[in-house]
Amino acid sequence: MRTSNIQSREKFIVAAIDEMQEHGISDFSIRRVAQRCGVSSGAPYKHFKSKNDLVLEAIRFINGKWGEIQYDVVRKCGDDPRKRLVEISIAYVRFLCLNPVYQSVLMLSDNSLLPEQIAEKAKLSALSERIVGDYCRKVGMNDTDRKRKTYAVRSFIYGAAFMINSGIFKCDDENLTFVRYCIEREFDLE
Repeated sequence: MRTSNIQSREKFIVAAIDEMQEHGISDFSIRRVAQRCGVSSGAPYKHFKSKNDLVLEAIRFINGKWGEIQYDVVRKCGDDPRKRLVEISIAYVRFLCLNPVYQSVLMLSDNSLLPEQIAEKAKLSALSERIVGDYCRKVGMNDTDRKRKTYAVRSFIYGAAFMINSGIFKCDDENLTFVRYCIEREFDLE
């Protein structure tokens, strides 16, 4: 694919993410995406088969951005599953805070999404969920405790990102240290 085609495709994806943030999935308009890009309403169809295809690619784009970060974090943490789960969690909060538009798309209600879009959205948390599971198995926790720990970690991540992006807290070292403390403490409790 030529560079200009890749740039046009990405421009549509970024505009689609903005469109989803403002209008959700049910009121998503490919016409407005085209207007945001300053092109005809048919131009996005040169890159995407349908509105649903563009939405799916927007979710994949967000997953790709997060994937680049999370695999770097995991690589830096080595084989220590607890360190991995804490560092991935902090990186996830930071990612959502630095990209509030991504957070708003990821928090959209699943009832407007197609099964393939829901599955793609779920991939965003798959690695962090696996890391929590790895740690829980390593220390001998049962499935019920693993599910509870996963729920707690995700609550800390999404809650912190929501409070920071809502202006309740700042995305600074002090608040990220507090999130780190809460996650560490959750795994000190058996």
